[in-house]
Amino acid sequence: MNIPDDAEQFIESVLNTTKQLIELGFWDVERSRLDSWWKQFCGVEEEFFAACLLDRVIFRSRPQFEAALRSLFRSNLNRSIFKDKHDGYLVDTLSSRSNEPKIRLVPVICESDPPTKSGPLVIRRLQRILRLNPKWMCWPWQASDAVEKEGVDTVIFVDDFLGSGGQFKTFFDQWQFGEPGMSKVRFFYAPVVAHEKGIDHLSTELPRLRIAYIESLGSRQQFFSDETWDDMSHGSVTALDAKNWYLEFARKRKIAGRKIDPLGYEKLELTYGFSHSTPNNSLPILWSTSANWNPLLER
Repeated sequence: MNIPDDAEQFIESVLNTTKQLIELGFWDVERSRLDSWWKQFCGVEEEFFAACLLDRVIFRSRPQFEAALRSLFRSNLNRSIFKDKHDGYLVDTLSSRSNEPKIRLVPVICESDPPTKSGPLVIRRLQRILRLNPKWMCWPWQASDAVEKEGVDTVIFVDDFLGSGGQFKTFFDQWQFGEPGMSKVRFFYAPVVAHEKGIDHLSTELPRLRIAYIESLGSRQQFFSDETWDDMSHGSVTALDAKNWYLEFARKRKIAGRKIDPLGYEKLELTYGFSHSTPNNSLPILWSTSANWNPLLER
């Protein structure tokens, strides 16, 4: 990889900026994690690549994530469900104890998912920060009973991230939300962040589903794009050269495994992370944990 002449200055600047972001609390990442991750890169060439990664990381701290959750439920999602009501109407409805709303909040979780899956975590935070009544929340396997026995007509799926859309489609099918008994239910998917690939995929596969989100991602956030590498290397490194270098580096260091591509799930090439988890659509070099690799971000 033909790194630029000012590579060492770039490395120093990015590393110092990252340390400041951690020290000031904008990145709630332990400094020791950064140090352990950084030590795995040897020489100017590897450190330049690592600095490029750090420069392009989009990290959302816990306060930022919770602020986005509030905004989602008070603005975009509220307007999608109640077009003529005030911004707080949905939250007021879900906080109610006396008047039973015909709405249920459902975390996105599949039968095979581990207990650490982010869907339940997100719904717990949502309940706490907006003081919602937990009576209006249910597990996906309880939703059909709520529709049949309690007259629920609106289901909101709660999540932090929509990537390619494949995992949500699996979830939707597994819990049979497309069955005839659900034909009159309005479905809303509320990830805080959504990638345009997933939005397009679900719009085609699940046309009844309405998606509301706060932040969108797309080709601009693709790490190995020509625009990204022209900007960072001043034309010294092409996106293709950088990608080939990385794939060889990932192979040698045994980053990622058989189930996850080195470019991330569905090869979205993202560098996005939350304080509570990192989407598997992000490059595994940021979050993979193994005997051969120490991660920077939590998975």
